[in-house]
Formats: sequence, structure tokens, C-alpha cells
Amino acid sequence: MARQNVIQYITIASAGNAQDFGDLSTTSGRVAACASPTRGVFGHVGNASASTVMEYITIGSTGNTTDFGDLTSSRRSGVGFSSSTRGIFARGDTSNIIDYITIASVGNATDFGDCTVNKPYGTACASNTRGVIIGGEDTTVMEYITIASVGNALDFGDVTNNNKDVGGTSNCHGGVQ
Repeated sequence: MARQNVIQYITIASAGNAQDFGDLSTTSGRVAACASPTRGVFGHVGNASASTVMEYITIGSTGNTTDFGDLTSSRRSGVGFSSSTRGIFARGDTSNIIDYITIASVGNATDFGDCTVNKPYGTACASNTRGVIIGGEDTTVMEYITIASVGNALDFGDVTNNNKDVGGTSNCHGGVQ
């Protein structure tokens, strides 16, 4: 399948097909995402080329993305998750870096700490307090952070399989990752 820059949305309260929301600025491949109730932020962590680009949308209105800032370093196949105020981008194929942003304020990401492993294709889920980074390529490691603070990830346990490219969800602010 050819890479696309399409953003689509659904209304969770009613069944129906996805609708066009707008476009990303590039077709980098993979994106990691985080959101508040107002804004969604995409970090480009594509397979074709590692990137530092972040861009955002305003959830309440359709349209194309706008530049948000840059991640602290380029990475491929990382994960994203958030509380209702802070967004986190973590891991990648050669990176164990964890970055954070304040979703309401555009600007570059800041170093949060480090993951225990640098494995791509994991997934993540979060509450308003804690984020858990799960599995990935050739790993069963689960690790967690406290979103409101900074510091290195800590061991959470292991998953039974080293699945990659799976999804995670959250119920803390109505978002799905």
C-alpha cells in the first residue's frame, strides 16, 4: 500500500464510515500520536526516513495539520500517548529516548528520560497519571512512566508474546490510540 497523508475521523457515539478530516503535511509513513480533548499531535516516526517533525490538529474542526515543533531526535517506529495535558513520544528503532510536550502550547519537545529498551513497533496506553509502553519487535518488556514528572521508565512486567504493531487504548479522556 502506498503511503498516504490522509487524516480521517469517526463519531464514537454513532456507527458509520470514517470521514475525511484533512491531511498531514507529509507521507512519512508511521506517526505516533497523543491528544488532549482539544488538540491532537502527530510525531512523524516513519519507516522511510526518521524524522523530528511534529504537527497538530484542532479536534473540534476539520482541516489540515499545522506545525507544532520538533522531537529532540529523529526516530522510526516509536509510540505516543498522553494525559489530558502532556504528550509523550518514546522509543524507536535505535532510540530509547522519551520526549514530552505540553499539548496546549506549540514548541519543541523536551527530554523526559529513557526507556529500558530501544525496540520499535511497540504500543502504549495511558491514564491521566501513568503511561505504559508495551512490547515491540523482539521484546516482551512492559515499562511505565509517571506522566506529570520526568525520569526514566521503570519495569512494569512482561507480555506473553513479543507482538508488534498492535494497538492500545485509554478511557481517561475519551481518546483511542
